[in-house]
Amino acid sequence: MYRRLPMLAAAGLLATACFGKFALGVTQTIEPNPILPGASVKQDVNVEADGLLGTAVKQAMTDAAAKGQTQGQTGTQWQVRDNSDGAGIHLRMSRSVSLTEAQTAVPQSSTGGFDVGTINVKADDWLLARRYAVRVVVSARAPTTPTGTPTPNDATSQQLAQAILAGITYDYFVGLPGVVTATNGLPAENSRLVWHLDLTSGSERVLTAESIYPDWPRLIVLVLLIVLIAGAIVLRSRARRPITVEPNEGAILPRH
Repeated sequence: MYRRLPMLAAAGLLATACFGKFALGVTQTIEPNPILPGASVKQDVNVEADGLLGTAVKQAMTDAAAKGQTQGQTGTQWQVRDNSDGAGIHLRMSRSVSLTEAQTAVPQSSTGGFDVGTINVKADDWLLARRYAVRVVVSARAPTTPTGTPTPNDATSQQLAQAILAGITYDYFVGLPGVVTATNGLPAENSRLVWHLDLTSGSERVLTAESIYPDWPRLIVLVLLIVLIAGAIVLRSRARRPITVEPNEGAILPRH
C-alpha cells in the first residue's frame, strides 16, 4: 500500500498539471407563485475550470446551447453566460421552468453532458401555508471526457483516471421557500442546502429535503378581507340604527 502512495501522488500532480481543475455547481430553486397555486423552478449550472477540462467543458456547453437553438429542442432552452477570463473558464447555464417541466428528466445533450439530476417535487397547498417535499436523484459521474483522458484499461490508467475525478468538485444546491423541516443535506449560504458529491464513487445519490412555507401574500389578503368585512358590518349596523329625537322639556306645545 505504501508503495502505491507515491504513484497516486504523482498521478494526482500529473492530472492537475495536464487536465486542470474543475468545479461544478448545480442549483435548483423553488419559487412559489404569489397567491396563485403552483410554483416555478429556477435551474442553474455553474462551471469554474481551467486546463483541458475547462476547454472541453466550454466546448461541450457551447455546442449544446447552439444545437438546442438550431434544432428546436423541446422544453425551455438554457441561457448560457460566458464570463471566462483567459485560461480560466467561468460558465453559467440558467433557465426558469414550471414545476411540471422541472420534474421532466433533463437530457444531458442539452447541458453539454452534465447530469443535473431528476427532481421530484411534492407540493401540498394548505391555503395559508404550503409544504414542499423534494427528492433529487443524481448520477455522480464525470460530466464529460476531454480529449487525451486515459482510458482505465490498466492499473496505472485507472489510478490516473481516479486522480482526475478526485480533482473535480461537484456541489448540488437546493433552495426551498420557508422553513426547512427535514433534509439529508447541509446548510449553505443564501438559505440553501448543499450536497458535496463524490465523482469517484460512480453511484447514484438521493437528495431529500422538506420545508413549510407560510404563504404571506395569502395571509395579507386574508387579513385585509377580515378588516374590510368587519368594517362593512360596523358601517351597516350604524346605518340601520334608528334615530330617536328626545323631546325638549322647555318647548311650548301648540294650542288647538
